Amino acid sequence: MFAETFRATWRTLTAQKRYTLLNLAGLALGIAVFLTMALIVRYENSYDASVPNVSHLYVVDEAFRPAGHAPADSDFISFVPFPFLKQDFPEISAVIRIMQETLVVRGGALLAQEKVTMTDPEFFSVFALPLLAGDRATALDGPGKVVISADMARKYFGTEQALGKRLRIDNGQTDAIVTGILAPQPPNQTMDFDFIEIIPTGWLSKPAFTNWGSLWGTIWARIDDPRAIPRIRAGLAHYPDTHPGNWTKDMLQDMFGTGGLDLLPLKDFHFHAADIGEGGNSRALIRILGLIGLAALATAIINYVNLATARSALRAREVAVRKVLGATRPRLIAQFMTEAYLMVMLAAILGTALTELALHWVNLWGGWTLSMDWGFVLSIDALVVLGAGTLAGFYPALVISGFRPAAVLAASKTPAGGRIESGLRSLLVVLQFSFAMTLAICSLVMGLQARHVRTLDRGMTQDGLIVIPALDDASLLSRQRDIMTRLAQVPGVRIATRSDIYPYNAVNNEDWLLVGHPEKHSMNWGRATEGYFDAIGAHLLAGRFFDPHHGQDYPANPFTAGNGTSVILTRLAAERFGFTSPQTAIGKDIQESGAPQTYHVIGVIDDIRIHSANAPMKPLLFTGASGSFPYIGGLIRYNGASAQIEMERLAKAWAEIAPDVAFSARTASDIFAEDYRADESHGALFGIGSTVAIAIACLGLYGLSAFNVSRRRQEIGIRKVLGAGTRDVLWLLLTQFLRPVAFASLIAWPASWGLMRIWLSTFDDRISLTPLPFLAVTAAAIFIAVLTIITQTRRIATLPPATALRQNG
Repeated sequence: MFAETFRATWRTLTAQKRYTLLNLAGLALGIAVFLTMALIVRYENSYDASVPNVSHLYVVDEAFRPAGHAPADSDFISFVPFPFLKQDFPEISAVIRIMQETLVVRGGALLAQEKVTMTDPEFFSVFALPLLAGDRATALDGPGKVVISADMARKYFGTEQALGKRLRIDNGQTDAIVTGILAPQPPNQTMDFDFIEIIPTGWLSKPAFTNWGSLWGTIWARIDDPRAIPRIRAGLAHYPDTHPGNWTKDMLQDMFGTGGLDLLPLKDFHFHAADIGEGGNSRALIRILGLIGLAALATAIINYVNLATARSALRAREVAVRKVLGATRPRLIAQFMTEAYLMVMLAAILGTALTELALHWVNLWGGWTLSMDWGFVLSIDALVVLGAGTLAGFYPALVISGFRPAAVLAASKTPAGGRIESGLRSLLVVLQFSFAMTLAICSLVMGLQARHVRTLDRGMTQDGLIVIPALDDASLLSRQRDIMTRLAQVPGVRIATRSDIYPYNAVNNEDWLLVGHPEKHSMNWGRATEGYFDAIGAHLLAGRFFDPHHGQDYPANPFTAGNGTSVILTRLAAERFGFTSPQTAIGKDIQESGAPQTYHVIGVIDDIRIHSANAPMKPLLFTGASGSFPYIGGLIRYNGASAQIEMERLAKAWAEIAPDVAFSARTASDIFAEDYRADESHGALFGIGSTVAIAIACLGLYGLSAFNVSRRRQEIGIRKVLGAGTRDVLWLLLTQFLRPVAFASLIAWPASWGLMRIWLSTFDDRISLTPLPFLAVTAAAIFIAVLTIITQTRRIATLPPATALRQNG
């Protein structure tokens, strides 16, 4: 029986090639999108799942709730509370500090800037990462030891067999011995480790270890008893007051307000980082991508149901004859269900192949490292075949097998299924186009926002500006001026200057106040050497820039230069101090909270967006400086050469004057590109999803139009006999078929408006949500729909009446 049913199914599918191809294409595209989105959702939701004891690992989070300021959280934390955590909370099995800094690493003749993890000896008690070689118990039990990844072992030593090899890190006085080789780590792991060493003694005097306001790293804890979590969290809520370090109660109150510390599970760390603006993909975005996959699959199934029920009329006589010959309804249902399962199975094979072909581009656009996990993919395929085959085949099977032989064979034309089924098919088309148009509008808005961010006026001229973070190396502190003097002599360099405020770097933050006023204002501040404002192309609003001919403008150390040291404010900083205009700020004196020295405002410049367009604009305060200072970057304004050529020239000059430190530099444009690349990539994914959805919807519309047109030949012939022209008939058919597309826009517009309003609210600088994207997508959808059905409608509209009346529907 099964073999006979299968043969009948295969004959039906091969006999109706156009119908089969339409269904196969629609289902394959829907399954490909569903599989791709399923891989993305699985990848994102399995972040850190491979870390041993992941359910017992927590990061200590700082929660800022100061009065009069928006609440904020940070996974980067001061190390002040670290020594007290285990003694105050015995339930904590192990606790470590982690700092990840870009430092110079030398191995043999190779010199490079690498991300180095500095931590405590108990590192492997928290992160029990597997080693290819070495012993976790002794690998980090003292200074002078380093654990490296397998990739770094191959890079520096040409082999993974690197135990006992020597590396010099951060230009230290002695070499570190390689005592462990980390096994390869999965790409979806939040904390990645290339070099791991014990925190050097010299680092313990840095502000992060004594100052609550210095957020340099993270604190991780392993808590084996989950019942202890509520008590620990309650104890951490006001922990800064318990262990104030070198801060006063007022200073802590200004910083934390009613906040304190909290615990965050490692399994939530990935999405939490995105929620608080520290990178990564948001959970909401991943859920939306998952819904897109489900909706694409649902659209393909709807397409199959639509075409199957529409074509049921054409199979009515076949069913009637088979019933007369003895076929039972269950047997007919079995055949039609087999058709559906076979169709979905073929589509799953084709969709899986399309998914594998698309993964390279998906990874490129989305920043993922997806791969075809065949166990996962084949299990999804099996579920799709079973689920989608049942959903797609059951209703059409019931409809087709339910025709009554006598009524069908006695009728002069085939049944159309009635108004209810016709209305249901129209509703399904509306849902298809609603989903496709919603995606298309979202894709267009995301693209417009990404373009807006790309062309955003950040208050600095990005083109022709190179940033050199390598200048921050501690060993270069005394040579900063000599290095920049040498780089200024490189051909093409117009300005060579230094500052600790440059793209994505503004590390200093303190409270400042207007002299004579008690109100404190949180400001990012930094130092700038001669030529800085010319180099970044700052726009002066009032006053003047720093001038080396004014003695208070460029002191060696502005914080010990005495009262009257010059400062320049951005527009927002001036507003925070309460000045009604940039001009009114000139000549006023300000001071850092808790410090006696006063500073004299000599200029106000337009705001500079140092960080992401998502983050609020920061008020900035600049002092001039001629001496050396930490956390610095070199800034080079150049012309007359490409960025690549200028980089090569700078690297060559750098190697002459600082051969012991690896050169690293990026253009300002490339740094700021991080601001919009992710949104452009996500917009591209939305665009692909909308294109596929529209293609599936159009395949269905094409099939339905072919069916309806063929059934209305006699009606059109009669209309033409009664005087209707070709244009009248064409307009009648087009308006009927385009009506579902118009109704779809009534659903897509409010849905996409709500989604994009929420998404745009995450940007501090954003576009206005105008009707243009909605109108453009609607017009494009109607145009594509017209192209889809025009050949069918035009052919029937131009038939002579006699020809149309001779053909039965």
